Amino acid sequence: VWHNYVWMVGARAENAQLHQSLNRFMMMKNTYEQTQRENFRLRQLLALNEALSLQSIGARVIARTPNYLSNIVYIDRGSEDGVPIDAAVISGDGIVGRVILATKHQAQVQLITNPDASVGVILERTRTPGVLRGTGDLLLEMVYVANTEQVEVGESVLSSGLDGIYPKGIPIGKVVDSHKGKGVFRTIKVKPRMDMIRLEEVSVLLNVAESGKE
Repeated sequence: VWHNYVWMVGARAENAQLHQSLNRFMMMKNTYEQTQRENFRLRQLLALNEALSLQSIGARVIARTPNYLSNIVYIDRGSEDGVPIDAAVISGDGIVGRVILATKHQAQVQLITNPDASVGVILERTRTPGVLRGTGDLLLEMVYVANTEQVEVGESVLSSGLDGIYPKGIPIGKVVDSHKGKGVFRTIKVKPRMDMIRLEEVSVLLNVAESGKE
């Protein structure tokens, strides 16, 4: 009986050690997977930055306003890093929003889903221009497109560059609903490429206005 008791105590101790080792292994595995996903997002962001050939600065999202519908996030770069008001903010998937307030070491970014946000856009296939507006929800609304225009579901929406904030040709999203409106304009809903809820790394474009003047 004594030997059995000693064996059970030893087995329990060994079992506890195995659980600890397993927990450490799972933590290391999760950390590795998170790092791999972050590296993928950063490579996407770097590729888009290189394609735009504009001066930019990387930043991380550090906070979000408590009210989800306000669609405001904060990044860890500010005026001392050269971040100006109205600077375009992008991710590896496309346009995120613009800077509306900058302190020394932080900046407030208005996402394109914000009800007060708007972006000059163009449809990739037909080159039809319009304005993309935030709704406070996950979908955007493309306005000022005539009912006579053929706008198909699945068509890509790009920035037009006509708003003076965002460079031309950056992908924003895809049309998910398009039908004739009651007036002269179509009703068009657009799903953003970027998942704003899971936004982590971004780039702030520093010289869009200057490049547009040249």
